[in-house]
Amino acid sequence: MNDMDWRIIKVLYEQGSMTKAANELFVTQSTITKRLRAMEEEWNVKLVERNSKGVVFTEDGRYLVKKATIILDFYSEIKLHFQDNRSRKQLLRIGVPNSYARLHFPKLMNRYIVEKNNLQFKTVPNSSDAVIKQLLDETIDIGIVCGDYSYAGEKFKLFKEDLYLMMPIDCTIGEIDHMPLIEYHMNPIVKGTIEQWWKYHFGNAPREEHQVPYAEIAIEMVENGLGVCCMFGDEWRMDETKVQFIPLYSDKGEPISRNVWMMVPHYCFEKKEIMEFVEFAQKYYNVD
Repeated sequence: MNDMDWRIIKVLYEQGSMTKAANELFVTQSTITKRLRAMEEEWNVKLVERNSKGVVFTEDGRYLVKKATIILDFYSEIKLHFQDNRSRKQLLRIGVPNSYARLHFPKLMNRYIVEKNNLQFKTVPNSSDAVIKQLLDETIDIGIVCGDYSYAGEKFKLFKEDLYLMMPIDCTIGEIDHMPLIEYHMNPIVKGTIEQWWKYHFGNAPREEHQVPYAEIAIEMVENGLGVCCMFGDEWRMDETKVQFIPLYSDKGEPISRNVWMMVPHYCFEKKEIMEFVEFAQKYYNVD
């Protein structure tokens, strides 16, 4: 007996009529008759009898009806199990620095969801040095890292972003020496780069009076004339009537910039959906 046989037994018992059962099952009455005969031969029993009122089940037939309900429930449970497995998306844990999470990641995710949407994401925001550590202990699967860190796995350069100075609209570079540099959470490489630029231009370390947890708060403080701040990337939201946003250059006259990398452990190369996302990101950023 197969799945259809059990359905025939159950529906025929419930309807009590060959015609009604055939209509509900979308089969012909002759199909039901043939399947009933095959079941009777398989079990060597009589399952149904016909009379003027329709179909009457024998004792053996009623026994199979009870089992049909149980077996069809099992079939349904099994189908749901495998349907859930097919529809359940693989989880991708991706570590992203705070600046990338704010400026770039939402746009990448929007494009990916529109075109692919084959993964479930868990985004883990952190500094780039912390992302490297998370890659090493495998608490994330893929890491976005700002800056040139060494890494034993595969890495792909996504793009380059420049360093900018934000200062009140009515200030000049020469006037900011005496203004506080607003510090927010940044990795040591970024902090060192800013301090090096400051010392080259002013001969002394910056005066850091304000420490805030997020770059957006630093921008708001600049808008209110409380100091200056430095940011990588030129897509930050700000009030352009209150803030100037100017690129910074090294002592050689070159823009101060950093590379943004996608780092991928070797075990991810065995996961089809994750590698499809990696390839999607490479295409999105025109990676060669």
